[in-house]
Amino acid sequence: MCNTDKRIRIRRVGLIPDDTRVRHFDELDEDAQVAVRELAGRPQTGQALGDLDDGDVVKFTDYYQIRAR
Repeated sequence: MCNTDKRIRIRRVGLIPDDTRVRHFDELDEDAQVAVRELAGRPQTGQALGDLDDGDVVKFTDYYQIRAR
């Protein structure tokens, strides 16, 4: 896991632009999978991880976009 002061939030999205990087949940490393499971559908933030970049979309139970700050 990459230690950083950045935080991420994950929000469900419907439309995905063609140029968006879409990652499948099983392609993520273990730390990123834990973060997606914990944050998907919840109004909270978590520590940013090196495997997830701002704007990425993860296919989990639905499509979720990563927002990093």
